[in-house]
Amino acid sequence: MPSRRYLLAAALALPCAHASARPLVVTLRAPDGAADPRNDFIGGIARLALERTRDSHGSYTLARSVPMNNLRALRAAAQNDPPNLLLPVAPDVGREAGLAAVPFPIHLGVHGYRVCFVNPARREQLRAVRSLADLRPFLHVQGRDWADVSVLRANGLKVVEVTSYPAMFQMVALGRVDLFCRSILEAGPELERHAGLSGLVLDDSLLLAYDMPSFFHTHPSNTALIARMTEGLKRAYADGSLQALLRQRLQPHEPVLQLARRRVIRLASPPGWPDAGEPRLTPEQLMKSLR
Repeated sequence: MPSRRYLLAAALALPCAHASARPLVVTLRAPDGAADPRNDFIGGIARLALERTRDSHGSYTLARSVPMNNLRALRAAAQNDPPNLLLPVAPDVGREAGLAAVPFPIHLGVHGYRVCFVNPARREQLRAVRSLADLRPFLHVQGRDWADVSVLRANGLKVVEVTSYPAMFQMVALGRVDLFCRSILEAGPELERHAGLSGLVLDDSLLLAYDMPSFFHTHPSNTALIARMTEGLKRAYADGSLQALLRQRLQPHEPVLQLARRRVIRLASPPGWPDAGEPRLTPEQLMKSLR
Protein backbone atom coordinates (compact mmCIF):
# COMPACT_ATOMS: atom_id res chain seq x y z
CA MET A 1 0.00 0.00 0.00
CA PRO A 2 1.55 3.37 -0.95
CA SER A 3 2.67 5.53 1.94
CA ARG A 4 1.02 8.84 2.76
CA ARG A 5 4.27 10.61 1.79
CA TYR A 6 4.21 8.91 -1.63
CA LEU A 7 0.57 9.87 -2.24
CA LEU A 8 1.27 13.49 -1.27
CA ALA A 9 4.27 13.65 -3.59
CA ALA A 10 2.24 12.16 -6.43
CA ALA A 11 -0.55 14.65 -5.89
CA LEU A 12 1.85 17.59 -5.95
CA ALA A 13 3.34 16.30 -9.17
CA LEU A 14 -0.02 16.29 -10.96
CA PRO A 15 -0.44 19.28 -13.31
CA CYS A 16 -3.20 21.79 -12.75
CA ALA A 17 -6.34 20.96 -14.74
CA HIS A 18 -5.75 23.98 -16.97
CA ALA A 19 -1.99 24.28 -16.82
CA SER A 20 -1.28 22.27 -19.97
CA ALA A 21 -4.54 23.02 -21.76
CA ARG A 22 -4.37 25.27 -24.77
CA PRO A 23 -6.08 28.66 -24.36
CA LEU A 24 -9.62 28.78 -25.67
CA VAL A 25 -9.59 30.92 -28.82
CA VAL A 26 -12.79 32.96 -29.13
CA THR A 27 -13.38 35.03 -32.26
CA LEU A 28 -15.46 38.20 -32.50
CA ARG A 29 -16.55 39.85 -35.71
CA ALA A 30 -14.25 42.61 -36.95
CA PRO A 31 -15.69 46.16 -37.03
CA ASP A 32 -16.80 47.72 -40.31
CA GLY A 33 -13.75 49.99 -40.50
CA ALA A 34 -11.67 52.12 -38.13
CA ALA A 35 -14.54 54.58 -37.53
CA ASP A 36 -17.00 51.88 -36.44
CA PRO A 37 -17.27 51.73 -32.60
CA ARG A 38 -20.18 49.30 -32.46
CA ASN A 39 -18.18 46.20 -31.61
CA ASP A 40 -16.01 47.76 -28.89
CA PHE A 41 -18.56 47.24 -26.16
CA ILE A 42 -19.37 43.71 -27.32
CA GLY A 43 -15.70 42.83 -27.01
CA GLY A 44 -15.66 44.22 -23.49
CA ILE A 45 -18.61 42.06 -22.44
CA ALA A 46 -17.07 38.92 -23.95
CA ARG A 47 -13.75 39.61 -22.24
CA LEU A 48 -15.49 40.20 -18.90
CA ALA A 49 -17.34 36.86 -19.08
CA LEU A 50 -14.16 35.01 -20.03
CA GLU A 51 -12.17 36.67 -17.24
CA ARG A 52 -14.81 35.76 -14.67
CA THR A 53 -14.32 32.09 -15.63
CA ARG A 54 -10.55 32.07 -16.06
CA ASP A 55 -9.92 30.28 -12.74
CA SER A 56 -12.59 27.64 -13.34
CA HIS A 57 -12.31 27.17 -17.11
CA GLY A 58 -8.76 28.16 -18.03
CA SER A 59 -7.04 30.78 -20.15
CA TYR A 60 -8.40 32.23 -23.37
CA THR A 61 -7.50 34.38 -26.37
CA LEU A 62 -9.82 36.87 -28.06
CA ALA A 63 -9.35 37.17 -31.82
CA ARG A 64 -10.98 39.25 -34.56
CA SER A 65 -12.46 37.80 -37.72
CA VAL A 66 -11.67 39.12 -41.16
CA PRO A 67 -14.01 42.00 -42.10
CA MET A 68 -17.43 40.65 -43.06
CA ASN A 69 -21.00 41.85 -43.34
CA ASN A 70 -23.88 40.47 -41.27
CA LEU A 71 -24.84 37.76 -43.75
CA ARG A 72 -21.30 36.53 -44.20
CA ALA A 73 -20.76 36.49 -40.43
CA LEU A 74 -23.87 34.36 -39.91
CA ARG A 75 -22.72 31.94 -42.60
CA ALA A 76 -19.26 31.72 -41.05
CA ALA A 77 -20.73 30.97 -37.62
CA ALA A 78 -23.07 28.36 -39.14
CA GLN A 79 -20.02 26.65 -40.68
CA ASN A 80 -18.03 27.05 -37.44
CA ASP A 81 -15.26 28.70 -39.46
CA PRO A 82 -13.50 30.17 -37.60
CA PRO A 83 -14.29 27.97 -34.58
CA ASN A 84 -15.89 29.62 -31.56
CA LEU A 85 -17.11 32.65 -33.50
CA LEU A 86 -19.39 34.65 -31.19
CA LEU A 87 -22.02 36.89 -32.76
CA PRO A 88 -24.37 39.21 -30.82
CA VAL A 89 -27.69 38.84 -32.66
CA ALA A 90 -31.40 38.61 -31.93
CA PRO A 91 -32.78 35.16 -31.08
CA ASP A 92 -34.79 34.80 -34.31
CA VAL A 93 -31.78 35.72 -36.43
CA GLY A 94 -29.56 33.23 -34.63
CA ARG A 95 -32.20 30.51 -34.83
CA GLU A 96 -32.73 31.00 -38.56
CA ALA A 97 -28.97 30.69 -39.08
CA GLY A 98 -28.87 27.42 -37.15
CA LEU A 99 -26.91 28.87 -34.24
CA ALA A 100 -27.20 28.26 -30.50
CA ALA A 101 -27.65 31.08 -28.00
CA VAL A 102 -25.82 31.90 -24.81
CA PRO A 103 -28.97 32.36 -22.68
CA PHE A 104 -28.17 35.67 -21.02
CA PRO A 105 -29.12 39.16 -22.37
CA ILE A 106 -25.77 40.76 -23.02
CA HIS A 107 -26.94 44.40 -22.75
CA LEU A 108 -29.43 43.92 -19.88
CA GLY A 109 -32.05 45.45 -22.17
CA VAL A 110 -30.15 48.73 -22.51
CA HIS A 111 -29.49 48.16 -26.23
CA GLY A 112 -33.18 48.91 -26.88
CA TYR A 113 -32.97 52.47 -25.52
CA ARG A 114 -32.49 54.83 -28.44
CA VAL A 115 -31.53 58.46 -29.03
CA CYS A 116 -31.69 59.96 -32.47
CA PHE A 117 -29.36 61.82 -34.78
CA VAL A 118 -31.25 64.63 -36.47
CA ASN A 119 -30.70 67.48 -38.91
CA PRO A 120 -30.65 70.85 -37.07
CA ALA A 121 -33.51 72.04 -39.27
CA ARG A 122 -35.78 69.39 -37.69
CA ARG A 123 -34.46 69.58 -34.14
CA GLU A 124 -37.00 72.11 -32.84
CA GLN A 125 -39.87 70.10 -34.32
CA LEU A 126 -38.58 67.00 -32.56
CA ARG A 127 -38.43 68.85 -29.25
CA ALA A 128 -42.20 69.33 -29.52
CA VAL A 129 -42.88 65.58 -29.75
CA ARG A 130 -44.86 64.30 -26.77
CA SER A 131 -46.25 61.00 -28.05
CA LEU A 132 -45.79 58.23 -30.57
CA ALA A 133 -48.42 59.88 -32.76
CA ASP A 134 -46.34 63.09 -32.79
CA LEU A 135 -43.33 61.07 -33.98
CA ARG A 136 -45.05 59.50 -37.00
CA PRO A 137 -44.50 62.36 -39.50
CA PHE A 138 -40.69 61.95 -39.19
CA LEU A 139 -38.79 59.76 -41.66
CA HIS A 140 -36.29 57.30 -40.13
CA VAL A 141 -33.29 55.61 -41.71
CA GLN A 142 -32.04 52.18 -40.61
CA GLY A 143 -29.82 49.47 -42.03
CA ARG A 144 -31.35 47.01 -44.45
CA ASP A 145 -32.90 44.09 -42.58
CA TRP A 146 -31.95 45.52 -39.18
CA ALA A 147 -34.31 44.35 -36.44
CA ASP A 148 -35.18 47.97 -35.60
CA VAL A 149 -37.01 48.28 -38.92
CA SER A 150 -39.68 45.80 -37.85
CA VAL A 151 -40.22 47.57 -34.52
CA LEU A 152 -40.45 51.05 -36.02
CA ARG A 153 -42.85 50.00 -38.78
CA ALA A 154 -45.01 48.00 -36.36
CA ASN A 155 -45.52 51.27 -34.48
CA GLY A 156 -46.56 53.16 -37.59
CA LEU A 157 -43.26 54.94 -38.21
CA LYS A 158 -41.82 55.54 -41.67
CA VAL A 159 -38.45 53.92 -42.37
CA VAL A 160 -35.99 53.98 -45.28
CA GLU A 161 -33.55 51.03 -45.38
CA VAL A 162 -30.01 51.39 -46.74
CA THR A 163 -27.03 49.05 -46.83
CA SER A 164 -24.21 51.47 -45.95
CA TYR A 165 -23.64 52.29 -42.29
CA PRO A 166 -21.66 55.54 -42.97
CA ALA A 167 -24.29 56.67 -45.49
CA MET A 168 -26.96 56.84 -42.79
CA PHE A 169 -25.20 59.68 -41.01
CA GLN A 170 -24.72 61.47 -44.34
CA MET A 171 -28.40 61.14 -45.20
CA VAL A 172 -29.41 62.84 -41.94
CA ALA A 173 -26.81 65.58 -42.41
CA LEU A 174 -28.06 66.26 -45.94
CA GLY A 175 -31.69 66.37 -44.84
CA ARG A 176 -32.73 63.37 -46.96
CA VAL A 177 -34.16 61.68 -43.85
CA ASP A 178 -35.10 63.07 -40.47
CA LEU A 179 -33.86 60.60 -37.87
CA PHE A 180 -31.24 57.92 -37.40
CA CYS A 181 -31.98 56.46 -33.95
CA ARG A 182 -29.16 54.61 -32.23
CA SER A 183 -28.64 52.67 -29.06
CA ILE A 184 -27.44 54.81 -26.17
CA LEU A 185 -24.41 52.48 -26.06
CA GLU A 186 -23.50 53.53 -29.60
CA ALA A 187 -24.60 57.14 -29.96
CA GLY A 188 -21.90 58.83 -27.85
CA PRO A 189 -18.90 57.31 -29.66
CA GLU A 190 -20.65 57.79 -33.01
CA LEU A 191 -21.24 61.46 -32.29
CA GLU A 192 -17.55 61.92 -31.49
CA ARG A 193 -16.51 60.18 -34.71
CA HIS A 194 -18.82 62.40 -36.78
CA ALA A 195 -18.07 65.66 -34.99
CA GLY A 196 -16.91 67.29 -38.22
CA LEU A 197 -20.01 66.37 -40.21
CA SER A 198 -22.02 69.55 -40.77
CA GLY A 199 -25.76 69.09 -40.48
CA LEU A 200 -25.65 66.27 -37.94
CA VAL A 201 -26.62 66.78 -34.29
CA LEU A 202 -28.02 64.59 -31.53
CA ASP A 203 -31.58 65.22 -30.43
CA ASP A 204 -31.71 66.23 -26.76
CA SER A 205 -35.35 65.56 -25.93
CA LEU A 206 -36.45 61.94 -26.58
CA LEU A 207 -35.55 58.44 -25.49
CA LEU A 208 -37.23 55.70 -27.51
CA ALA A 209 -37.58 52.47 -25.53
CA TYR A 210 -38.33 49.10 -27.08
CA ASP A 211 -37.31 45.49 -26.70
CA MET A 212 -34.20 44.73 -28.74
CA PRO A 213 -33.13 41.29 -27.50
CA SER A 214 -29.50 40.46 -28.17
CA PHE A 215 -27.64 37.33 -27.14
CA PHE A 216 -24.31 35.85 -28.06
CA HIS A 217 -24.74 33.08 -30.62
CA THR A 218 -22.33 30.49 -31.91
CA HIS A 219 -22.26 27.11 -33.64
CA PRO A 220 -24.22 24.49 -31.64
CA SER A 221 -21.15 22.25 -31.37
CA ASN A 222 -19.34 24.88 -29.28
CA THR A 223 -20.94 23.60 -26.08
CA ALA A 224 -17.95 24.39 -23.88
CA LEU A 225 -17.96 28.00 -25.04
CA ILE A 226 -21.71 28.35 -24.51
CA ALA A 227 -21.48 26.95 -20.98
CA ARG A 228 -18.51 29.15 -20.13
CA MET A 229 -20.06 32.35 -21.47
CA THR A 230 -23.34 31.64 -19.66
CA GLU A 231 -21.54 31.12 -16.37
CA GLY A 232 -19.26 34.10 -16.92
CA LEU A 233 -22.13 36.51 -17.65
CA LYS A 234 -24.06 35.29 -14.61
CA ARG A 235 -21.01 35.82 -12.40
CA ALA A 236 -20.38 39.28 -13.86
CA TYR A 237 -23.98 40.29 -13.20
CA ALA A 238 -23.95 38.84 -9.68
CA ASP A 239 -20.80 40.73 -8.68
CA GLY A 240 -21.94 43.95 -10.38
CA SER A 241 -19.11 44.12 -12.90
CA LEU A 242 -21.45 43.84 -15.90
CA GLN A 243 -23.52 46.77 -14.65
CA ALA A 244 -20.29 48.67 -13.98
CA LEU A 245 -19.21 48.06 -17.57
CA LEU A 246 -22.48 49.59 -18.76
CA ARG A 247 -21.94 52.64 -16.57
CA GLN A 248 -18.34 52.92 -17.74
CA ARG A 249 -19.57 52.93 -21.33
CA LEU A 250 -22.29 55.52 -20.75
CA GLN A 251 -20.96 57.97 -18.16
CA PRO A 252 -18.34 59.70 -20.37
CA HIS A 253 -21.16 60.53 -22.80
CA GLU A 254 -23.81 61.43 -20.24
CA PRO A 255 -23.23 65.21 -20.68
CA VAL A 256 -24.38 64.74 -24.27
CA LEU A 257 -26.92 61.97 -23.74
CA GLN A 258 -28.59 63.67 -20.73
CA LEU A 259 -30.77 60.60 -20.24
CA ALA A 260 -32.52 61.85 -17.10
CA ARG A 261 -33.89 64.89 -18.98
CA ARG A 262 -35.41 62.95 -21.87
CA ARG A 263 -39.05 62.05 -22.39
CA VAL A 264 -39.46 58.29 -22.72
CA ILE A 265 -41.60 57.08 -25.62
CA ARG A 266 -42.22 53.35 -25.44
CA LEU A 267 -42.69 51.35 -28.62
CA ALA A 268 -44.58 48.06 -28.69
CA SER A 269 -42.95 44.88 -29.95
CA PRO A 270 -44.24 43.38 -33.22
CA PRO A 271 -46.36 40.20 -32.98
CA GLY A 272 -44.18 37.16 -32.33
CA TRP A 273 -41.22 39.29 -31.24
CA PRO A 274 -38.66 37.28 -29.22
CA ASP A 275 -38.46 37.79 -25.49
CA ALA A 276 -35.74 40.18 -24.35
CA GLY A 277 -34.71 37.91 -21.48
CA GLU A 278 -33.86 38.55 -17.87
CA PRO A 279 -32.28 40.28 -16.07
CA ARG A 280 -32.74 43.71 -17.60
CA LEU A 281 -32.70 47.35 -16.51
CA THR A 282 -35.69 49.63 -17.07
CA PRO A 283 -34.94 53.15 -18.35
CA GLU A 284 -35.69 54.47 -14.88
CA GLN A 285 -33.29 52.01 -13.20
CA LEU A 286 -30.61 52.86 -15.74
CA MET A 287 -30.96 56.61 -15.24
CA LYS A 288 -30.84 56.19 -11.47
CA SER A 289 -27.64 54.13 -11.72
CA LEU A 290 -25.92 56.94 -13.68
CA ARG A 291 -26.58 59.68 -11.12
